[in-house]
Amino acid sequence: LDVVLFYFFWEAMLVPMFFLIFIWGYEERRYAAYKFFLYTMAGSVLMLVGIIWIYFHHHAVTGAFSTNLIDWYRLSIPADAQIWLFIAFFLAFAIKVPLFPWHTWLPLAHVQAPTAGSVVLAGILLKMGIYGLIRFNLPLFSEVIPTVYPYVATLAVIGIVYASLVAWAQTDLKKLVAYSSVAHLAFAVLGIFALNREGLGGAVFVS
Repeated sequence: LDVVLFYFFWEAMLVPMFFLIFIWGYEERRYAAYKFFLYTMAGSVLMLVGIIWIYFHHHAVTGAFSTNLIDWYRLSIPADAQIWLFIAFFLAFAIKVPLFPWHTWLPLAHVQAPTAGSVVLAGILLKMGIYGLIRFNLPLFSEVIPTVYPYVATLAVIGIVYASLVAWAQTDLKKLVAYSSVAHLAFAVLGIFALNREGLGGAVFVS
């Protein structure tokens, strides 16, 4: 619930995965490791900007600085700012999921990673994006959710159909796992933004 601590470990988890791919991966391991790192870092920088904005906005509204997420839940954020903050946080989590069209780093990382790295990617790392959407985007920016959810749902549906068709055509097992993961987690994103208890529960269950 400490946002600074969350962000620190959100960034820190990139380091072991980077070296797993970079050192113990296959022929194109260095390119795959750099692409993975740069994609996820780009999204994280946007989230950091959003965190800093909310931190100072909390002080402006309450007179106190706080990095406690519960305090942020109680904070009133102007609707025009919420849309930009939603985008900043959403991109960080959507890249990590990864949601279409920010999914292109995953197949390469999956194929080039050693088997242990692929297991960590599919089993843990990708799920962090789902966690972030539920923990941050839904409660912090609730006023703009009705505006943005049709666009997010559209991306999720495209991701489900596209990634499933691509997975169907694969002969490489790791690519099959990668594209099926894209489709699988697009279902979870669609459930989150269905904006009902069943969808949210389903998203948590399949993740």
